[in-house]
Amino acid sequence: MRSISIVWNRARGLTALSLALGMLGVTAATPRVAGPGLAEQNPQLNQEQKNEQEEHGSAHWAGTVKITPLGSHAGEFCRNDRALLLEDPTGVRALWDPGQTVDETDARLGMIHVIVLSSVHPDHIGDVKPNPAAPGTCAAPGTISAAPNSNTAAIAAAKNAAVFAGGEMAAFLGRKILNIRGVTTPGCSAAGLTNELVVPLASPCTGSLRPGGSRTVRLTGANAGVKIANIPAYHSNGIPQSLLDAPGVAPGTTGYGGNDGGAIIKFTNGLTVYLTADTGLAGDMDTIVRQFYRPNLVVINMGDIFSLGPDEAAFAINRLLRPRTVIPSHINEAATTGGAVTGARLKRFLDQVNESRTNVVIPLSGVTREFDGRGRCVNCS
Repeated sequence: MRSISIVWNRARGLTALSLALGMLGVTAATPRVAGPGLAEQNPQLNQEQKNEQEEHGSAHWAGTVKITPLGSHAGEFCRNDRALLLEDPTGVRALWDPGQTVDETDARLGMIHVIVLSSVHPDHIGDVKPNPAAPGTCAAPGTISAAPNSNTAAIAAAKNAAVFAGGEMAAFLGRKILNIRGVTTPGCSAAGLTNELVVPLASPCTGSLRPGGSRTVRLTGANAGVKIANIPAYHSNGIPQSLLDAPGVAPGTTGYGGNDGGAIIKFTNGLTVYLTADTGLAGDMDTIVRQFYRPNLVVINMGDIFSLGPDEAAFAINRLLRPRTVIPSHINEAATTGGAVTGARLKRFLDQVNESRTNVVIPLSGVTREFDGRGRCVNCS
């Protein structure tokens, strides 16, 4: 009988199917999902990815970008997890959305050069912080108040970090950092054509970043920097009452925070990451994000109700963005147990992702993954 190749990417029933097909001379491929590990890298590239290889094959520099999730429970992907630490090969270290799982005392942070904040909603700016005396569970992490200044402001003040945020968030955070340090927070410099900021800084600064604009962060002595651009996110952005200074606002209302926003981060090795932030489906994901910025790694928020649900997130990845790799985020459930996928929302997303095109890397807290310039995880085996 002629051998037939069948791509089968779902873990359920794989062993039984492999045995049955083996009797017929049929082979089955293994799943390409990274929980504790990622299976072999994608052998089947779509035409766009092949073109990208040919066009940019010589344009990628050496080194890998290290991405470390900083969640509430080590080795797991949990309800409150938002924060990601991204480190460029040159040494620039960027913290995305500190949220409720990281505060200024967290030993996992190390040096932080820049914080990129998508919104001032409590779970992104950080209105509460981890409670070491009662850590809670992956589904319900233990927390204590971080009011009135927030985890984001406290980390920026402690680490002398730049804070980039859209709308009026930068000015708001500048005041929060002033409350902590007692001195005015300056605006971040934006020198030359690329709006460059050289780090490390001697004191924190804040910088607005609006749609269509970008800033570059370069480490002292490095020849190239990390470019950060703002992408609109379809989401509200009210400042919670717990973080508002007097006189506050009327009961039941929030403060004005301006636009919510995702980010495009272009690293010096060629990796381009699109962090969606909280958003719904938008044609911009295809026409602007994919066609202009061409991200090869996407971090997609998919907690449902307040952002993309698993069905919408899978559609965005399969049809609109088509990256080489996706990292699900903002899951709003205990998505793993012992590092293995157990959450219903995450399972539904994985069942729909077109794995012949896109690899999935599960963000387990404290587990550092490394990505080359084409968006491939090089230590996910």
